[in-house]
Amino acid sequence: MLVGADGHRSLVRQYVNPEKPETEFAGYLVWIASTDESALPVHVRPPADAPEVTMLDSAGGFLFGSVIQPHEASEGRRVGCTWYDNSRNDLLRRTGCLDGNVVVHSLAGSDIPEETIDGLARQVRSGWQDPWKTAMLHALEHRNITGTPIKEYVPERLVRGRIALIGDAVHVPAPITASGFNASLQDAVTLGKFASKGIAGKKACKVLEQYEAARLVKVRKIVQSGQSYNRSFGLGR
Repeated sequence: MLVGADGHRSLVRQYVNPEKPETEFAGYLVWIASTDESALPVHVRPPADAPEVTMLDSAGGFLFGSVIQPHEASEGRRVGCTWYDNSRNDLLRRTGCLDGNVVVHSLAGSDIPEETIDGLARQVRSGWQDPWKTAMLHALEHRNITGTPIKEYVPERLVRGRIALIGDAVHVPAPITASGFNASLQDAVTLGKFASKGIAGKKACKVLEQYEAARLVKVRKIVQSGQSYNRSFGLGR
């Protein structure tokens, strides 16, 4: 029995669903940036009791600020920004991030054209508040930013013979659903529950059939729940 848990660009998916092997571009990207708090002037740093995530704007696309706690006591906090942007899909195509409607890769900070950096900085200066404004401008200056095209994938099947898919390999919902990680865990738990009864011989195929019956409708609904947002916000796809 083979379980494909190899992410949104799954190779195993090509065997389970060769008619629909690729995720699709959802029509927008997300800029993700973070800056060491120590790089910011003291007077604009987030307070000690700042919430981990703050929604800053949703009128022109969701914009979130975050305060990222250190993993080690010797490290400092980081100030992060997550910015959903539907106005630069042509950039994704020019830089090879998209091949038709298939997402190939993200856009690294070092590969972002200078004019795009300047345009992003103008938008930040004109409408953002601190500490997010100063943090994002610092990230843009030092190119500590990544542009990630948003994908989606609605599965038609989870299983073929002795091969099964779990997680992003088989369902890729919009981030707005906040469900991708949890759904992946549920896939694994469900498969494990059926497999714990034994997978010797023909039992393996039966286990995978039970797994698909238990999860397919649920994960399809999860992805579909975010498609209305993708269709409305991703108008420039």
